[in-house]
Amino acid sequence: MPQENQPLARCKKQIESKLGWGNADTWQSQDFENLSHRIFEETNRMLSGSTLKRIWGKVRYESNPNRATLDVLAQFLGYTGWLEFVNSESAPIVAPADPKQNKRSLARLFLPWLGFLGLLLLVVVAIPRFLPPHQDLYFQNVAFNVRMVTSGLPNTVVFTYDVSQSNADSVFIQLSWDNRSRFKVDKALNEYTSTYYLPGYYHAKLILNDSTVKEQDVFIPTDGWTGIIMQNPTPIYLNKQLFADRLALTKTNLSELGVNFEREPPILDFYLVSDTINAESGNMHFEAEVQNTYEERNGICRKTTVLLMGSKGVISIPLSKKGCVGELGLMLGSRYINGKTHDLSGFGVDFSNPVRLSCTTGMGRVDIAVDDHAVFSDDFAEDIGQIVGLQIRFIGTGFIQSIRVE
Repeated sequence: MPQENQPLARCKKQIESKLGWGNADTWQSQDFENLSHRIFEETNRMLSGSTLKRIWGKVRYESNPNRATLDVLAQFLGYTGWLEFVNSESAPIVAPADPKQNKRSLARLFLPWLGFLGLLLLVVVAIPRFLPPHQDLYFQNVAFNVRMVTSGLPNTVVFTYDVSQSNADSVFIQLSWDNRSRFKVDKALNEYTSTYYLPGYYHAKLILNDSTVKEQDVFIPTDGWTGIIMQNPTPIYLNKQLFADRLALTKTNLSELGVNFEREPPILDFYLVSDTINAESGNMHFEAEVQNTYEERNGICRKTTVLLMGSKGVISIPLSKKGCVGELGLMLGSRYINGKTHDLSGFGVDFSNPVRLSCTTGMGRVDIAVDDHAVFSDDFAEDIGQIVGLQIRFIGTGFIQSIRVE
């Protein structure tokens, strides 16, 4: 990669600080995949894990990121785009000290500043005495409603709100359970719209200052199984005829769709989101056969994730080739089990044949099996509510069969 410009270096440092995952020098491939997901959740723009690894210098690449990519990075930090980030980060250049200056010139330079600092300290001490006392948040007759403008995907949701009878200084609408999807709205207005590109069960919130005062569910179902290829700036929605006979996508399909997978593997999702699944997450049985069929060098781990969506959270079960299990992570509701600090070797497979996966819950326990071998068992006292959807993600290509949830 060519010599990096200073704004990009600052941008990367700010992202590392925002994530709190430590210095990026210690990140592994799964961390960049996780960052890719977080960027999409917050910006509705996709930067793949491979692209992020190139930006952070984990993969050799002989060109700088393009403007569209830089805009997404800046938006993830809360800016409208790259130019706003660069301008906001501009700092004055301080000339080096002149070694020939004598002590008298230094005194003339700093004495006025000492007087100014003394005056500033006096103001800081005195101002609180004249400020009005802190006021607790109050509100009444708050309204918060949602309306989807259509069915299917993508879908724009219109949020209507009324917080006129409150003393809130700041008003926010949060699009899901994730507080990174929080947007400031105008207290004097009554409408805010957002486009949801993916199906699912979202919990939208109306927030006054730092207090959640209203919540609304945003349920975006699918019409049967839906296939999506994640890419920037918007996903590719697959024609259902492609998987009318079985839930599968091949390299030939990718070529016919014009998907370039030479630099990085595609991210393929199959979704089924419906309120008719009729299974309680605390007492259920799920099973399926999945096979990641991608054999290119840029997707050697063949990572696959099976996700059970609940009305109050998710169960996310990872699979990969055996040598990559250290980069996996298992999600059980609000509990994340990291493959870096826990032995998840049971989720390593070779994918030469379809893999049988099952997840069973009951009596406050969860049991997961791979090819009929128990690989994980633990407490599951806090379930994720009603199962409302399934998502199977392939890094690459793959197929699914024999799905059952009850």
